[in-house]
Amino acid sequence: MIKKMIRFSFYRDYKRYTGGHQKFRDYIEHTAALPNVECHLFTKNKCPVMPELFSTLTNVVAADTYEPQKSDIVFLAGMDWQSYLPYKKAGQKVVNLVQHVRHGDRKNPLHQFLQHKALRICVSEEVRQAILPYANGECVTIKMGHTIPTLFTEKSIQLYILGKKNPKLAGLIETWAKSQNINVKADLGLVSRADVFNNFASAEVSLVLPNPTEGFFLPGIEAMALSERVIVPDCVGNRGYCQPNTNVTICSYSIDGCKEAIIGALERLRTPVHEFEKWRGTRLAHSYSMKSEQAEYQKLLRDKYFI
Repeated sequence: MIKKMIRFSFYRDYKRYTGGHQKFRDYIEHTAALPNVECHLFTKNKCPVMPELFSTLTNVVAADTYEPQKSDIVFLAGMDWQSYLPYKKAGQKVVNLVQHVRHGDRKNPLHQFLQHKALRICVSEEVRQAILPYANGECVTIKMGHTIPTLFTEKSIQLYILGKKNPKLAGLIETWAKSQNINVKADLGLVSRADVFNNFASAEVSLVLPNPTEGFFLPGIEAMALSERVIVPDCVGNRGYCQPNTNVTICSYSIDGCKEAIIGALERLRTPVHEFEKWRGTRLAHSYSMKSEQAEYQKLLRDKYFI
């Protein structure tokens, strides 16, 4: 018996490249990989950085107009709800990807959408706990999937600072590091993923600065795999992987907290336990598998919607 084709609708307003857009693309690919699914994607705007992000998907129909009412299942993330709600049909199934703890903040514009029924996929348990008291419908955590390259690069930088999300603090720490005769490189603006990976791989210690809160902060696990040691200020969405006996240090989000952690990390490099902690951290970072994320998501769709 041939299964009925199930039509999915996706919407993206793509003004600038972010990790959130990248993860949304991953979920389109996970969906399109199912054998009896038809994916329709409407994209508004085109980011000059990585403009091909949503134009190189396979088995996805590039829609000229947004017509979610024609689909069996609507997939939404972030502010997509604003564009979808005028077309909403009674009883239509909605899958909502939730990528940040701010959805649980009553003052945030994203909070209002939790009143609408949906199957919500959270990128971390911290996100699920933030929205659980307010969400209409089931909330499920699917462990973040990611692909980290394997790079073998000489460690030519003592300290690398990825500071685009907090350039002011990054600049202050860079100045301090130079005053301490620490060989430092800092990126304070937008930089390509390939350059970030190479800088992580070239660094003994990487300091990655998140927003004050995050749903899941990917650069932390990238640096765990590629640098010797990593420092990540607490941003809620990094607590799941900032575990004891690994090569990552979670610190207070302050200049003094970062300075203390940098000094500690440089000293820790010279201790016998470092190699063990680096091994554990690398293994943990690579456990955030894209293959596992896809399998969990596809199983969820099969269980809930009989796809």
